[in-house]
Amino acid sequence: MSTRLRTYYMDTALFDLADVIETAKERLAEVEFDTLVGTGFSGGIVIPALALAMGKKFVLIRKETDDSHHGGGQLLGELGERWIFVDDFVSSGRTRNRVINKIDDAARDYEMVTKFVGQYMYVNYSEEGPQFETAENSRTGYNW
Repeated sequence: MSTRLRTYYMDTALFDLADVIETAKERLAEVEFDTLVGTGFSGGIVIPALALAMGKKFVLIRKETDDSHHGGGQLLGELGERWIFVDDFVSSGRTRNRVINKIDDAARDYEMVTKFVGQYMYVNYSEEGPQFETAENSRTGYNW
């Protein structure tokens, strides 16, 4: 006998990953980007899986409060020229803004040019479902 331990906020990433991947392929088919960027535990599951399935690069950003042996705020992966922020949902925009700042800092440190082109929420609790929003049309928590 077994019991499925549920997280509720991460259930989609953990238990419906194949659907997350297929939906993202459909919703991002017309978006020009080469890198997926995100943070957090669910991001650590979804972003590499999406990148592998879509033939894209990815960057994971550890949270500032993560004091594990890996170091807080560390970036992992490969950053390309055009990137999208990927998360389960965006409410205040605080996490996205922190990610944008970290990527801007990394681009300066490595003397490269990279552009934030928008955000993809792989879980959207509205009838519309998961959505991509361009940087110019973002409706959540950030003044472009």
